Amino acid sequence: MKALRVKPEFVSLLKMGNFDTFSVPRFRDAYLELIGDKSKPKNLTRQLVYRHLRKLEECGVLERVDTGKLHPIEYRIKDLAQLDSRPTVRQNVEMIPEQADKSLPEKVVHTLKVKLSKYRTDMLSAAGALEEYEAIAQAQPSLKGAIQKKYDRTREEYAKTLGKVRAIESLLNTKPSL
Repeated sequence: MKALRVKPEFVSLLKMGNFDTFSVPRFRDAYLELIGDKSKPKNLTRQLVYRHLRKLEECGVLERVDTGKLHPIEYRIKDLAQLDSRPTVRQNVEMIPEQADKSLPEKVVHTLKVKLSKYRTDMLSAAGALEEYEAIAQAQPSLKGAIQKKYDRTREEYAKTLGKVRAIESLLNTKPSL
């Protein structure tokens, strides 16, 4: 079976637990909020989201809910175990945790928050690059081979940066253990 390739942002949204039953427009809006790009045309983003949701439906991750109406189509999560087990992103990427462990010196907390902000910016940049590579590959299929290595490298960088974000968040959110 061919490997299931889904945008990391979609995996994150599905794993957050806010989407037991949802429509394409609702998922699109959550996706736009996650990536922080309100300038993207909603129609194009809806198409991107719909394609990914259909792919997830075909693989058994999602199932359609019979609403008795043609639109909006609603989906329900069926089996998230088929998605990869990478860590997820928080829904509001710009939010920096305020509840740092009191045992960390204020200077360290400040340094970690600055790093966290930079890594989150890098993540959003990588997400934008991934989308652009996909758009170029769709518009110019002859370039797909040349783009694939860059796409894979960018996706790997995204995953590594996501790991860094999770590590720093875990330090900043740690409660003192007695």
